[in-house]
Amino acid sequence: MNNSDKNTIIDRYRQRLDKFGPSIESLASGTIERRNIRFDILSKAGDMNGAKVLDIGSGLGDFYAYLKENNIEVDYTGYDLSPDLVKLASDQFADAKFEVRDIQIDGIPERFDYIVSSQTFNFRLANENNIELVRSCLKLCYDNCNKGICFDFLTSYVDFKEEHLFYYSPEEMFSYAKSLTKRVSLSHDSMLYEFALFLYPDFIGWNNKSL
Repeated sequence: MNNSDKNTIIDRYRQRLDKFGPSIESLASGTIERRNIRFDILSKAGDMNGAKVLDIGSGLGDFYAYLKENNIEVDYTGYDLSPDLVKLASDQFADAKFEVRDIQIDGIPERFDYIVSSQTFNFRLANENNIELVRSCLKLCYDNCNKGICFDFLTSYVDFKEEHLFYYSPEEMFSYAKSLTKRVSLSHDSMLYEFALFLYPDFIGWNNKSL
């Protein structure tokens, strides 16, 4: 990510943490009920019990807490741009791993069964194209995932738009995902003004021209 945009995001969360403390208000994630709807959708990417899971934009580790509360035991790693959020999450969850990492620059150094990301790409970037950023991250995650990916996005099908947020075309994101794998699913039926995109590895043999 562009350094100026990255620093803006880091400063934004530092200011919100100073104002609200380590809470859902600091993350601007709406209500706990809405967050749980998102997490329920993410957790349906596949059978995560016993899986190795990477959470891109892990914030305070709330998705990990959700999995634990629902008796889904995972080998969890969270990446976030914000050192403040990573420190707070690490202090809260000693049995999980949290790292300050920009996957575009630092890469993903190991493979995971599932990779998820919730509300990570909502902010409209000032110095970088949101669509190009997401495409880059989806490709990188797909190349490092064994079983499935789920990212959620604000949808362009809304009644109003806020200038500081970026709204994604579900059709455009679905089309790009299909260029990575034939196994793509899109969920746009929740009560939220959001959609979730699921990517899974191609079926064995689909890329073999002899079959």
